[in-house]
This record gives sequence, structure tokens and C-alpha cells, in this order.
Amino acid sequence: MKVKSQIGIKNIIKRIIDDEVPALASELSYSLILSFFPFLIFLMTLIGYLSLDTELVLWELSKVLPDGAYKLVHDTVLEVLQGRNVKLLSLGFILSIWTSSTGFRSVIKGLNKAYDEKEKRSLIKVIIISILCTIGLTFIIVATLFLLVFGEALGRFLMWKFFISGSFMSLWNIVRYAIILTSMILVFALLYRYTPSKRLRWREVIPGAIFATIGWIVVSIGFSFYVNNFGNYSRLYGSIGAVIILLTWLYLTSIIIMVGGELNAALAFDRKVKENPNILR
Repeated sequence: MKVKSQIGIKNIIKRIIDDEVPALASELSYSLILSFFPFLIFLMTLIGYLSLDTELVLWELSKVLPDGAYKLVHDTVLEVLQGRNVKLLSLGFILSIWTSSTGFRSVIKGLNKAYDEKEKRSLIKVIIISILCTIGLTFIIVATLFLLVFGEALGRFLMWKFFISGSFMSLWNIVRYAIILTSMILVFALLYRYTPSKRLRWREVIPGAIFATIGWIVVSIGFSFYVNNFGNYSRLYGSIGAVIILLTWLYLTSIIIMVGGELNAALAFDRKVKENPNILR
């Protein structure tokens, strides 16, 4: 097994290069683009049963997606939902979950490489883990979107129901956004803990989960601002500009996910070195 260097910015960069993170992120982003729309359609269909407004839910994506990519996602999802066959809904659920789960298999491959682990689980077990991750991610996203779309209305209802003062809304807004951030950290922590072929404890995956959450928010908002104000993709690529923007955003998302896993692996190796300094000899 190849021994990797201890923690540090230069060593993290070295790990990223050695483990071919950009190449694995390309593979992951390809899987994500295949599963992105089926996952969103599955999610929007599920949200339909909760009496949530699909337009309002999709609008929340505009906060992190550049304008061109958001319009592509918005039009595609609504077109499919409006033309769906209710009789095929159950089959659509199954196919959407199956397609969406393919992206997680690329994550598994990348995280195994970060820990220098060979896949010891059966293909069936890997597929089941991928599907469970997809389902878990779906329900956490539903709860997050519910707080985003109806959070303020829910806060006002609680204020009216329990006769709370107006200052409660300021506290409630802090609480609901804290819940959203915590949900995102939980999603990444679950991803980092259960997808690699290595037994990990919660404390070993939290640093990467926090990094991935903050990194994804910063990169998404930053990339969206750049594209909306400086990047003229439509003029450069024409009608496929929106697709290029979406692919680039998914690639950046994949990079963040993989780097979070590399950070956890680097910290795990650093702890191992402290416990047994002879490992580097």
C-alpha cells in the first residue's frame, strides 16, 4: 500500500493529484448529469404528494444555480412532470431511484481510493448502499426545501399559535437556517461514513462533511455570481451554453465532495501516524 503524507495544505494537494481527484470528479459529474434530472423529477413528484408548490421549490434552486442552468432545469422538470403518465408513476419512482443511485457508485470508488481501500463488499451490497443514500438524501432535501419555502410562514404560525413576541421571527430565521446547514452536514457525513469500504466513526467524517457543506455553498454562490455577471456562456457556446454551465457546476460540486473525502482520509492517516510514528519508516 502506498503511504501518503501527513495533513497540511501542500500534502492535501499532493493527495488530490496522487488520487486523480480531478479525473474521478469528471467521472462523478458524468454520473451526476445522468442522474440529476431523474432525481429532480423523482423529488418533484414526491413533493407533489406533500402539497408543496413545484414552482416555489424549483425557485429555491435559483439561489445557487446560474440563470442559464436554472432555466434549463426548470423547463425540463416542468415539461416532464406535466406530461407524465400517472399509471407509470411507480415504475418511474423505481427507475429514478436506480438512475440517481449511479452517481453514488462513483463516490464510493473515489473514497475507496482516498483511503487506499479495495472494495470488499459485493456488488449487490454496493448497489443497496447507493440506493439507500439516494432515498435518505431525498427525504433530507424535502425537509430542507420545506423549511426554505414555508419556513417564514411556519414561524408566523408558531408566533400566532403560542402568542410569541415579534422578536421570535429573528430567532426562528437563525434556527431554520441552522437546521438546513445541519441537514447538509448530516448528508455529507452519512455519505463519507457509509460509502467507503472501510469502517469509520462519526468523528472521522465530520471535518470533511463541514468542509463539503461550506465549500459547496461558497463555490455554488461564487460560480453563480461569476456566470450571471461576467461569464457569457450563451454567446460562446450558443444554445448549449446552459448545458455547459450545468456540467461545470456539477463538476465543481464533484470536486468539493471528493476533496472532503480526501480531507477525512488525510486526517485519519495523521492520527494513525501519531499513534504509530514507525509507519513512515
